[in-house]
Amino acid sequence: MSDLSGPIRLSVAAPAYNEAEGIAAVVADWHGFLAAQELADFEIVICNDGSKDETGAILDRLALTYPRLRPLHFSVNQGAAAALNAAIAATKGDWVLLLDSDGQFPIQNLPDMLAALRQSGGQSNSQAAIGIRRKKDVAFARFGSWASGALCNLAHGSHLRDFNSAFKLVSGPILRRLGLEAKGMNYSTEVTSRLLECGIVPVEVAIEHRPRTTGVSSMKLIRGARDRFLFVLYILLRQTLLRRGILTPPLARPRP
Repeated sequence: MSDLSGPIRLSVAAPAYNEAEGIAAVVADWHGFLAAQELADFEIVICNDGSKDETGAILDRLALTYPRLRPLHFSVNQGAAAALNAAIAATKGDWVLLLDSDGQFPIQNLPDMLAALRQSGGQSNSQAAIGIRRKKDVAFARFGSWASGALCNLAHGSHLRDFNSAFKLVSGPILRRLGLEAKGMNYSTEVTSRLLECGIVPVEVAIEHRPRTTGVSSMKLIRGARDRFLFVLYILLRQTLLRRGILTPPLARPRP
């Protein structure tokens, strides 16, 4: 169990694709905020997912100013989940904060996540926290997120209010061994699902979620809805197979 009794070693892991317009401001915000916190150490690992703009070059330049920033680069676009997986694998912290690099998730939500985890210390769910977004999306997107979350909760017998939230704080040793499979934008759903498979029920924390002000979302509305639906079907089938003993259950949580 990752210790929360004192200052923690934190890693931030995020994918980035065509975020040249805003990535410098986001990194400066993250670094400035984390440097002011009582942390034992921190790092920021961002994987540039084969961006077609100057995202990669900007990240490399920023690393000269912010030595705790570690950029990774894909030569071609492989999808947000693949980029996040690479960033997670490169982290070294005892705790890993997952978020997007578009600035929609303020890193200022972190203290509330830590406080909630510390308050739940010693319980089985004290190894992960998930942010409940307060946001205003178009009705189609809100319905899709609600419906997929409801089906995933049904598959797991859980009652999470924001199953698909990408803003998560997870024990590093646990996160790095989840073995994620998603390639596109469904990584946030899969992380939640795999945590539940390991018997870890994330602590839920209300967080701020801002509208995107720079760049363009890589999620195409109709295609994204189709892929999300298929991925939720996969989760439903996977949980059925696990319950019937047709699939090998995931390894138990690492012991303290």
